[in-house]
Amino acid sequence: MLSQILDDCKNQLSIAVKNKKHPFRLFTLSTQKKDRGSQMRTVVIRDFNQDNLHFTIYTDARSNKVEQLNLYNQAQFLFYDSTRLVQLIFETELISIEEDNYIYESLPERMKKDYTSIKPPGSRLKAPNVVKYDFSRVYFRKITFQSLSMEYLKLKRPNHLRVHFSKSDQWKGCFLTP
Repeated sequence: MLSQILDDCKNQLSIAVKNKKHPFRLFTLSTQKKDRGSQMRTVVIRDFNQDNLHFTIYTDARSNKVEQLNLYNQAQFLFYDSTRLVQLIFETELISIEEDNYIYESLPERMKKDYTSIKPPGSRLKAPNVVKYDFSRVYFRKITFQSLSMEYLKLKRPNHLRVHFSKSDQWKGCFLTP
């Protein structure tokens, strides 16, 4: 049963990379702030390797998450499927933050705007329609994470199902009290 749960999670995450309507496509990334606390934001899963449980997201090099991950290389991911009532929480470690011009060049033009604004993400604007872009300056970054552990929670009756998997235990898994 434990291996089936892990395999299903891997399969669902792989599907989310390709299916824009999959509930795991958008997830919450939490990073540690320099001055205390954490910062959460919604990001898009761009790649997932089932064999080594590596995740990839894209971002602007000037975003807070880049600075935070360079200071503290660990992050948490929260996925939730409201139809299946399944929650996944991953503890992860940063592998790399890198430029990838091949990926950037393959993006549709409308998506390239996300990585070419003149002002950095989070800058104040007078109005939402005044964002300006400079396509000669590209801030695209690919961020890759290694999973260290995963907690699975399935809400159901008569008993919820909670399982913990970890890299240090070769992803064998163990049941937890919900």
